[in-house]
Amino acid sequence: MRSRVIPWHFTAVLMMLSACSDGASVSQADQSQAYATILEALPYAPVTQLEPEPYSPTLQDRRWRFADKLEEQHLPMLRRLKRGEIGNFGGIEWRWRDGPENDGLGTITGVAYFLNEPAATLRRYTGNPLFQPATAGFARTDQDRIAREWADRIGDGIASPGFGNIGVPWINIALPRAEFEAMRTAKRWAIPPNLALRFSEWAEPDLPAVPDGLRPLIRYFPNEQSLAGPTPDLATYDAIVLRDGCFFIDEEGADDPLAMFPLGVGVHRDREGHLAFRSRHSANARQLARVGTRMQLGYRAEVAEPPPALIEACGRHRVVSVKSLDQAAGYGGVWFAVQQNAAREGL
Repeated sequence: MRSRVIPWHFTAVLMMLSACSDGASVSQADQSQAYATILEALPYAPVTQLEPEPYSPTLQDRRWRFADKLEEQHLPMLRRLKRGEIGNFGGIEWRWRDGPENDGLGTITGVAYFLNEPAATLRRYTGNPLFQPATAGFARTDQDRIAREWADRIGDGIASPGFGNIGVPWINIALPRAEFEAMRTAKRWAIPPNLALRFSEWAEPDLPAVPDGLRPLIRYFPNEQSLAGPTPDLATYDAIVLRDGCFFIDEEGADDPLAMFPLGVGVHRDREGHLAFRSRHSANARQLARVGTRMQLGYRAEVAEPPPALIEACGRHRVVSVKSLDQAAGYGGVWFAVQQNAAREGL
């Protein structure tokens, strides 16, 4: 159900008044109730020129780049090894140990996997101590089948296989590491040593979904439990509002769904005191939309089995997951949403 449209200048007065008190003093938060209600807010001033998103490389990013350069330096030897040990070679795994070396990246070892006689085989190609031998669980000639079988066993939506030119194959894991390790222990999985597990830093947010200071305003903040896989590249537009502490997508009609957010998204108070979405990764300073503004929500999908705690907190409604929380005003460098609102309000 579309929220009543309030002219921006009047909305601004309401927000300035509410910001003077404690509690639900965000945008149009209702001070008479325990939980916040935000039906409309001022958008950020749209940018007129797009620039690269602000991002600081993580330790994992820097280590991957370092290992790529190291592999390139030793590529002639590694190619000879790969050709000469078909059916025996299981790939190279670049393994890190924390420490002050390499400008704080730590020490790195190239673990060379072989099915038969690992130490003797490696010595035929190099004596460089950077490389250390290890026993493989399978050869690269069988890697496609092994990696895909393990990805299917772990589960679609959680695991996906990956392959490189020289390195060991890997499984991308979309869960936090601790959650996956608990699953592996419970199911007694014996994953081959040269099938690497890659845990994305995006599955390990370092900021809370809801800071302590905002918890009294919000009944439940629904996050996906794993990273989203590939989805259709769609742009869809609606506002997300907060009604009595619950987040709804403000669609046409009376059957507004509850919103479900990506794993790496939370809320915070922005510099002007508004409740706004943000990345839960401190290295990602990208500005997301304020609650109560029209947003580009990306691909949407109805959640078949929403969290019981969400339904208990917010009532029985449809639940729809969204993939993006970019502000609509100025999205793609165009002021179309601002212009539409100005024309509608006669501003």
